[in-house]
Amino acid sequence: MTKRVQLSAAAWDTPLKAHEALAKALEFPEYYGHNLDALHDCLTDLGDTELVIEDCALAGDQMEKWPSFLAVFFDSAAENPRLKIKLLPGNGDYGK
Repeated sequence: MTKRVQLSAAAWDTPLKAHEALAKALEFPEYYGHNLDALHDCLTDLGDTELVIEDCALAGDQMEKWPSFLAVFFDSAAENPRLKIKLLPGNGDYGK
């Protein structure tokens, strides 16, 4: 059975806030490093998971590092066939 995790990125105005929200929702281990390499490692280790992140346009407007997070999301999903990531709103820039 696929685990579905839904988050809002509306309050992600810093990378730390994004990491904290992702770590809590996806139940990353306590030693999670709160950096993009650690995020990639944890995402590629997940079992059957659908991660839905809403309000991506707001995160993109607020957080300078948002393009780096997008790259990690897409790379991790490409490497882990059990991980599906949906970034909303799907306005052409944020859909997968």
